[in-house]
Amino acid sequence: MRWEKSKSTSANEVYHLWDKDKQLLTLTLHPFSNTARVESATEKRVFLIRKEGFLRNKTVLRSEYGIKIGELGHDNKEHFIDMNDERFYYSIHNNPMAELVIYKESINKPSVVCGLNVSDESPAVQFANTNHLSSEPSLLMALCWYMFLPVAKENVVEYAV
Repeated sequence: MRWEKSKSTSANEVYHLWDKDKQLLTLTLHPFSNTARVESATEKRVFLIRKEGFLRNKTVLRSEYGIKIGELGHDNKEHFIDMNDERFYYSIHNNPMAELVIYKESINKPSVVCGLNVSDESPAVQFANTNHLSSEPSLLMALCWYMFLPVAKENVVEYAV
């Protein structure tokens, strides 16, 4: 699987999730409102991405109804994402091409490996820490949300290759 950034005429960022030659998901980020619109073949959803907690140190994903769905954080020098009461860890590798690895217990046994093709100039991905939310939480949470769809659950082993 791989994320590809698409050119957009508006201020929105548009990403497509591909598995070989099949488009699985479209993610449209609205940086002004910190929302993400996710569309798959069977579902369309809008998610709110917010910084919450004391000192606003947690990134939280909420449904269009305000219900908390997921959260990003750090634990023992590892990045994690909690989604549907399950904890996954993730790592971003930039050698030679950018790659996102999501795993449960060991990085050597990934649940999902996803390439990141977001720039023509550089094969590496650097998520910036700016005043507005970067695309990192949105890409991670959209991918994890997709993993929990019934259709995707059947293919999780295939995505780890």
